[in-house]
Amino acid sequence: YGEEVVRQGVTAAIAGLALTLLFIIIYYRFAGFVALIGLTVNMLILFGAMAMFGATFTLPGIAGIILTIGVAVDANVLIYERLREEIAGGKSLVNAIRAAYEKAFSAIFDANITTLLTAIILLWRASDQMKGFAITLTIGILSSMFAALLVTRVFFFWGSDTGALKKLSFMNLIPAKTIKFMEMRKPAFMLSSILLIGSLVVMGTKRESSLGIDFLGGSIVNIQLKEGQELSEATVKKAISDLTLEKNPTIQFEQPAGAEGDLISIKCATNDLEKIEKRLRSDRGILGEINTEKNYDIAFDNETISASLGGEFLKNSFYALGLGLLAVLFYISLRFEFSFAVGAFAALFHDILICIGVVIMCGTELSLIHVGAFLTIAGYSINDTIVVFDRMRESLRSKRGDVAQVMNLAINATLSRTILTSVTTFVAVLVLWIFGGSALKDFSFAIMIGVVVGTYSSIFIAAPVVYIWSKKGSKLRQELIDASLDMPNDLAEPVPGK
Repeated sequence: YGEEVVRQGVTAAIAGLALTLLFIIIYYRFAGFVALIGLTVNMLILFGAMAMFGATFTLPGIAGIILTIGVAVDANVLIYERLREEIAGGKSLVNAIRAAYEKAFSAIFDANITTLLTAIILLWRASDQMKGFAITLTIGILSSMFAALLVTRVFFFWGSDTGALKKLSFMNLIPAKTIKFMEMRKPAFMLSSILLIGSLVVMGTKRESSLGIDFLGGSIVNIQLKEGQELSEATVKKAISDLTLEKNPTIQFEQPAGAEGDLISIKCATNDLEKIEKRLRSDRGILGEINTEKNYDIAFDNETISASLGGEFLKNSFYALGLGLLAVLFYISLRFEFSFAVGAFAALFHDILICIGVVIMCGTELSLIHVGAFLTIAGYSINDTIVVFDRMRESLRSKRGDVAQVMNLAINATLSRTILTSVTTFVAVLVLWIFGGSALKDFSFAIMIGVVVGTYSSIFIAAPVVYIWSKKGSKLRQELIDASLDMPNDLAEPVPGK
């Protein structure tokens, strides 16, 4: 997507990461510094591996890095919230650290494996444009697991063994309350039904008008500048801003290998090509001004974008995502129980459909950028849902009482982690939206919607669907215990009384 977009993306991503790390350091204090070390190692491994394998740094790659940062921050928050619980339960610091890592392991492992399965299938089946996302995410997941589960743990034990670390203290902005989320499932389902129907209506009424040039085809105006010539994206936008066009044009700057100057590419509908060319060549247009005042000879040509290429890309992406979902459902069924797989699928379907509807309703035309955003949302949604499911599984194995009430306790136990992870991810993407160019604004806006909807669905949609689908009352608890006994010893958690 061009040198300018990548530069803006890197700058905004670094700024968002810096804000996230600052918050973690303030909130978790010393543990926050340890998380900073782990995230630094994570990023070094990620960028080093990308350089070693010669991976291209594209906008989908930036999407993979953003999701990697979200996954890495989430892993640290999971461990630290567990650590808070263990310390509050009266354990010594060393025992609390050990217990926190052991109990957080299954949630981190399952959440990362489900995302990794999707990334690997994307790498296998998706189009070339999405392979940058898949490669970055695959490396990022492996490096984040290494950094969160090993690097930070080593630092904590070094501190406790040497006596430098004697106690840990955390801020607590989220009060400990038991909210009856499961009792809210009916109004939540009504709200979701309205949003889903609204999204389907918007997609049905707008149809082709909601699709951008990447999918419907069109033309590209190429403007090759020579060394010393300067032209900004804002200047070109201003020159064509008052034209009445069929589709929103997209402008990107590139630095082709071997060329003296920048290449400016404007994607537009074929019927808009003549209007844009005429404006840019006219005395009022920026190219006319350059030719008249500076006597520059500017190379100016156009080419056709095939609609079949965009359609093929979209089809391959959906095939890959569908295969990824089947793999995730199979894995969740093995690790949890089939009703949990249904809950995860329902939440993911809910999130993607509503996000597409909101993006279209806001007047944005869907492009290849949005495919990357929706893939990122899918990864975030699965990760968030699995974390809540993991605590439910643990609670159902160890606590007696009504299944719905035990689920309530599990959701409340992970509420602080859910809110913290969602807020930090939202802020990081908000920075990308504020400081990024037009392409990054579309990308980051879609992800911000996805973070909000994904957080809501993991609490109000996924868990109630699990409860309703099972329809077995206490049998769900017994099936989870039986499933844990059938697992390999290194993955199974201790079952009380077994």
